[in-house]
Amino acid sequence: MSSSFAELGLSPAIVRALEEQGYTSPTPIQLQAIPAVLEGRDLLAAAQTGTGKTAGFTLPLLQRISLIDFARQNNRARIRVLILTPTRELAAQVADAFEVYGKYHKLNKALLIGGESMGDQTRVLDRGVDVLIATPGRLLDMFERGRLLLNDVKILVIDEADRMLDMGFIPDVEKIVSLVSRLRQTLFFSATMPPE
Repeated sequence: MSSSFAELGLSPAIVRALEEQGYTSPTPIQLQAIPAVLEGRDLLAAAQTGTGKTAGFTLPLLQRISLIDFARQNNRARIRVLILTPTRELAAQVADAFEVYGKYHKLNKALLIGGESMGDQTRVLDRGVDVLIATPGRLLDMFERGRLLLNDVKILVIDEADRMLDMGFIPDVEKIVSLVSRLRQTLFFSATMPPE
């Protein structure tokens, strides 16, 4: 097993951002998740809260994003990476992780959560985004209004899948999954893994 982020195959820019935050060695979930995500494999990962799950997908996604062609057409965002979270607070944490770890990457991200101005969120989408971090309800609302396209999603992350189930979001998540490309990488991250 690798004992450093560089040994996991992360770029010098990402490793530098991690070192500036005081992170020198990966947690067990990161040791297992980062190589799999970098290889483009689907992943079902369960680890307790506070073990570094968010970095387990944000770090390799930052690297993968730099390799994906982000063509945008029709003044509507063609989303390549979609991250679904059950709560606005968790969505904001994921957005912050991209900000901190991606400080040396050119990255356009959007946060779609309820309770925020739909007009402001629409303007961000219209400029085009690399990564869309969203709660299911606001995402479907924007989709149904024709503000974004999901058929080009290359990577779908469902964060805190167990909480999605507990909060009754599974029908929304199933609908969203049906709207994204079948030719995608899918990542499930959860603290627990109920049979559902």
